[in-house]
Amino acid sequence: MTFISIVALLLAVAALGYAWKLNRELDTARERLDRYNRSLFSADEAIRSLRRDLDDTQAQLRVEMLRRTGEARFVPGMTMREATLLHPQAQQVLAGFHLGGCNSCAVDGTDTLAALCRDRGVETAVLLTNLNRLLESAGARSTDVITIAPEKTPNIALHLEM
Repeated sequence: MTFISIVALLLAVAALGYAWKLNRELDTARERLDRYNRSLFSADEAIRSLRRDLDDTQAQLRVEMLRRTGEARFVPGMTMREATLLHPQAQQVLAGFHLGGCNSCAVDGTDTLAALCRDRGVETAVLLTNLNRLLESAGARSTDVITIAPEKTPNIALHLEM
């Protein structure tokens, strides 16, 4: 072999060695990045969970404050979560207006009653009147069923012909 061939062979072996070293460093960096991504995902999930807990606690405190001050009324700025905490049958009334209660009318607990009414085409005053009737019947036990119009209607109608 000639001198140039030997030098070329040594350079090629050195280049292969350097490429192998870079590939190992790249694998190490990928593993580190995966570990950091998992940590970030876990932290993000923990933050989401804490946010949900904070929202729940805030809603409970607002409702308790309304009860203690004697101002317990359903108002347009009240969130769905607060409305369901204020009275146990509020969810039934809201479901009657297709504001939660089934898959096709699912809502977020942080949405306000006014925003939901606007988005779903429901008269806010009618909804609030029906919800506040629950509070007016304070003499009734929470296990009593209160029938309030409108009744929930099915999303589809089946016409069977024989």
